[in-house]
Amino acid sequence: MNIKEYDKRYSKLLRILNPYDTVLYKLDPTMPSTDSKAYKINPSYRHLYDKLFILQSQHMEGGELQELKEKEVEFPIFIKPRYGHKTSSSKDCYKIKKKEDLEPHYHKKNMMWSEFIDATEGMTDFVLVNGEIVYQLTYLYSDTQYGFADVWKYISSESQPPPEIVSWVHKHLQGYTGPLNIQYRDTKIIEIGLRFARRGMYIESTQHKELIESINHVWKHKSWNYRQDIVIEPFYSFKCWSPIPVVCMLPYHLIQVILHHYGAMDYSTYYYEPVGTRSTIFYQFLHRDFDQGMKLKRTIEILLSIVNMSFLFITMVLILCTILKIKCTLLWYAWIVLCASSMDNSLQIIMKQITHQKQFM
Repeated sequence: MNIKEYDKRYSKLLRILNPYDTVLYKLDPTMPSTDSKAYKINPSYRHLYDKLFILQSQHMEGGELQELKEKEVEFPIFIKPRYGHKTSSSKDCYKIKKKEDLEPHYHKKNMMWSEFIDATEGMTDFVLVNGEIVYQLTYLYSDTQYGFADVWKYISSESQPPPEIVSWVHKHLQGYTGPLNIQYRDTKIIEIGLRFARRGMYIESTQHKELIESINHVWKHKSWNYRQDIVIEPFYSFKCWSPIPVVCMLPYHLIQVILHHYGAMDYSTYYYEPVGTRSTIFYQFLHRDFDQGMKLKRTIEILLSIVNMSFLFITMVLILCTILKIKCTLLWYAWIVLCASSMDNSLQIIMKQITHQKQFM
């Protein structure tokens, strides 16, 4: 039995819902939701997962990380994993301000560098039929960022991708049919995936029946069958941030009560995205009202900070008490309760937290 089977039983026992099962209208399950799967089923377009190719196709400065041992470049630069189907989130992505800061990264395999693009990020999900764009949903990012991660995204039918991005798609995806996700800064593409963002959850969260059915029709029959303008009700995606690695998670059922109190949309989940040497994004949720969403975001961040700082403080006191041979039963109870609170989450989320902590260590 693999972790997914154990997770199903564990989550069912604790009544923890899978965030991807909270919508009525869903994308076809055979459609790729991850880059690894999309890479396997699209052999003619695998070169799009080489971020160095993406860079060179736009005549930008960049190359393999190892070449910087001998080459002089203008700083700052940006380094990241070269192949998009082998990594996820923002692991091993860093802004490098001087050459000395590269030393801890030279040993990492399949890394690349690029010129640093000092601009707000954007993202678009496209639906293509034989290389032609039949639908797009663009995500506008907040100007304020945590390192290079957005604070929130605005998702609306009125938003449009830069024309340079559209031209690049027409040039490099001739003959392609299916989902396409492009992330960019200003008019420069930084990453591509032959799937939708967040496993298609943004599109599913629109709960636009005709849109989702039309996308499924493209996947099954390779044609677009909807001829009217598709207008969705706008909403925001918020990310919660912690200045330190997450040691203890907030219990699932506590977060659900808070989300319901502030009127959040159905989709929400722990989502680990390191944004520096210590700070990290740890949670994501959707909301239709910006002000309420920001209040909810701050509430979750404050609660997590209190829990983590309490855990770290108690841990240090327990270590001291153990060294000095001082009895501290109540503190041990408190420590156990804080540890147990993290277990009120799915096993897959717990495994992701462990992986997240390993990266910081």
